Amino acid sequence: LQQIRKRLGIHNDFILFVSTIEPRKNVPTLLMAYKQLLHDYHAEVSLILAGEKGWLFDEVFALVEKLDLQERVRFLGRVLPEDLLGLYNTARLLVHPAFYEGFGLPPLEAMACGTPVVVSNTSSLPEVVGDAALLVEPTDVDGMTVAIWRLLSDESLRQQMIAKGLKRARLFSWRNA
Repeated sequence: LQQIRKRLGIHNDFILFVSTIEPRKNVPTLLMAYKQLLHDYHAEVSLILAGEKGWLFDEVFALVEKLDLQERVRFLGRVLPEDLLGLYNTARLLVHPAFYEGFGLPPLEAMACGTPVVVSNTSSLPEVVGDAALLVEPTDVDGMTVAIWRLLSDESLRQQMIAKGLKRARLFSWRNA
């Protein structure tokens, strides 16, 4: 896992986002919550986004500059499956703030790796994560910021969410699907 982090140039704790960069994935709200996290809580954590550019992605890159986050936010693009596994296993948490999701595989994959999760309370996501994640309104920057901070700072809650996530992930399999 450390070799993967080193190869990807990740040297500190990080929050992970995994998905295509497109409007329905709600990356701007995540960026605003991350900026607020840095300002309000002085969090020492990077934001890593893994996934290809989809459609209408320019707004996301412009917002990173507008919020002056170029030194704290990394876009990895598409990553190899083994690298994605390493990212899930070494992230402090995954945030999946989508407005709409057909299923929500990244939160489930993260939970299966023992990574706590913050997701939107919309679409299929609450059904996928059950009580094993912190749910937030997708447009609520303050709520998202607080949920992220709680998982970064409250070790008891973090361990509780890890245990629940591992249990929840075992309910899903490709065979059952």
